[in-house]
Parts: sequence; structure tokens; C-alpha cells
Amino acid sequence: MQIQRIQTVYIFLAMIAMAVFLFVPYGEVHDISAQPVFAEKLYTLTEYGLMIPVAVTALLLLCDIFFFRNMPLQRSVLTISLLLTLCSIAVVCFILFKEAGAESLDARFSVWDILLPVAVVFEILALGAIKRDIKLLNSYNRLR
Repeated sequence: MQIQRIQTVYIFLAMIAMAVFLFVPYGEVHDISAQPVFAEKLYTLTEYGLMIPVAVTALLLLCDIFFFRNMPLQRSVLTISLLLTLCSIAVVCFILFKEAGAESLDARFSVWDILLPVAVVFEILALGAIKRDIKLLNSYNRLR
């Protein structure tokens, strides 16, 4: 019996997406009231409220790759990292819309913000692959 470990590839790709998101700008704010117009790029490493969940998620995903022998633990850690990724998306939206709106700044998303939903998709694909492997193992155990 051979189990396909495609979830490792999905987890690795999600980890890469989260690690890249740590170092790229996630948004841009423009102060339209200033003359000339002032623009500033927002980086994940400068916002601790965003850096911590993104870094923890990347580390959890890195550790999760090596939990392939214990699939229930791998699924639990992956679920936690999925929730942290969703929290990161919420924090990005909060920073760009609420805080920028409170300071009368014009906020814009960056093209790099697509990395967070991509990571969510890969994490969901990995959860599905883990579920299929557990189901396959249970069917083989029934045959014994």
C-alpha cells in the first residue's frame, strides 16, 4: 500500500506563500491632504499585529510538513494555521480600511495580497488530502 503525500506539497506551497508575504508590501496609503501627495508602502515586518500571525503560521506550516507520520496531529496543526491565515486576512483588511480611514488616508491593496488567499486554498487542499489518506488507511485496516 502506498499513500500519496500530495498534502506535503500543498503545505509547502502554503508555507512559501506565507513566508513571501512576510517580506513584501501588503498595501499602500496615500495622504491626499498633503501637498505633494504622500504615499507610503505598508510592510508586514513593520506591523507587529500582522507580522506575528503570519510568522507563526509560516512556522506552523514548516513544522506541519514533518508531521506526516501522525496524520491527526498534522490535520490539527493545519487547521490552526488555516485559522491564523484567515485572521491575517482580517488584520490586513482592518489595517487598510479602518485605521487608514480614521486617519483620512486613502488605502490600496497590493498585488502581493493575493498570497494570503492562495495560502488558504493550499491549506484547504491539504486538509482534503489528509482526510482522503485517513479514509484510505481506515479502509485498508478494515480489510485486514
